[in-house]
Amino acid sequence: MGQPNLATEPKTASPADLAECLRLLAPRPLKLIAETVQPALHESEWRDAQWSFARDGSSITNRKLLAFAEDSFQFSVADGQSKQDFHCHEKVAEIFVSNFPLELTYRKDGREETVRVASGVLIVPPGIAHRVRLDGLTFVFQAATQGGQVHNDKSVEP
Repeated sequence: MGQPNLATEPKTASPADLAECLRLLAPRPLKLIAETVQPALHESEWRDAQWSFARDGSSITNRKLLAFAEDSFQFSVADGQSKQDFHCHEKVAEIFVSNFPLELTYRKDGREETVRVASGVLIVPPGIAHRVRLDGLTFVFQAATQGGQVHNDKSVEP
């Protein structure tokens, strides 16, 4: 796989626009970089320098996404309304960055453990069954390791 053709200019996004779009998407996170644009989810190619979304009342009619077909990296925005199942990734590390509290529940030796971060960075390496509770706007990075891909690497845990 060659280098992806991501863009011809830098991309920017306003936190206020991201938060508003995320509010309308709840409980789903807002993907900004993913493997492909999904028109059924009202996504279109992010071509302009500034990220944007369009809506009709409380319904999103279009939101921009930067396609990264290689799928070794995804970038999303989430918050306290974003739903997350207890899950595990085989080859994907998840990185959460927030100015708000983060709480990780994970399994270690068959028992559930909890890690709380007042604000900052939380990194969950591949192979750890977990769920993260968010309190505010959080940037979520998923990076595939060992030649993996992000899209189909998640398995929901009981």
